[in-house]
Amino acid sequence: MNSSTPPSPPTDGNPLPADGRALRADARQNAEQILQVAQEVFADLGYKASIAEVARRSGLGMGTIYRHFPNKAVLVERIAIKVMRESLIEVRRALADGSDSWNGFTRVVRHMMGLRSSQLFPVSRGRATEPGPELAGIRTELLAALQELVEVTQRAGVLRDDVNAFDVVLMLNSIPSRLPTEPDDVVTADLADRFLGVLLDGLRAPGSEELALPPPGRREIDLFFRATHGL
Repeated sequence: MNSSTPPSPPTDGNPLPADGRALRADARQNAEQILQVAQEVFADLGYKASIAEVARRSGLGMGTIYRHFPNKAVLVERIAIKVMRESLIEVRRALADGSDSWNGFTRVVRHMMGLRSSQLFPVSRGRATEPGPELAGIRTELLAALQELVEVTQRAGVLRDDVNAFDVVLMLNSIPSRLPTEPDDVVTADLADRFLGVLLDGLRAPGSEELALPPPGRREIDLFFRATHGL
């Protein structure tokens, strides 16, 4: 390879060092640990959670975290890339299965609902820069695969034929996140799962309610993520 050729972007959601060299095994492990812990912290506390809390839970120093993720906006974007990649794997698995279209579709929807209900796309309106090309690329890839799954499920006659992937994404994001609790609280009602049951029932073919036109498209999705999640 020519020495001037830029390094390929990472495929597992982890950032490369500033000079483009591959991460050492211990550094890669630290980056993965930070991402996982930050995902849990933001799920518990929302985007207002501090990087200091991520450091505390991960057992790593602030300096280590900032070496991998120079600010909170970058960390949030890496989490978004990570969970979109995980969702893409689930969609492709459902497409490859083909034995039960409705089961594959609902499995994907429940997976994505799990991410949504855990607040894995924290609000970050304060970011100073536009999302990077890797996030834009994985979002495009995920939406295309999800639309393919929608069409496959529609051809099987089990999903109403007047919805698209953009409908599904926007509907999932309209379902409330899990209820915030105090440390000793016990929440018995799983609201997200209840509302998801109603949503899935409404998506089943043939569907008796006529939907307003026009349907949402990529523009609406981009506006939604930018306004709501800063992504």
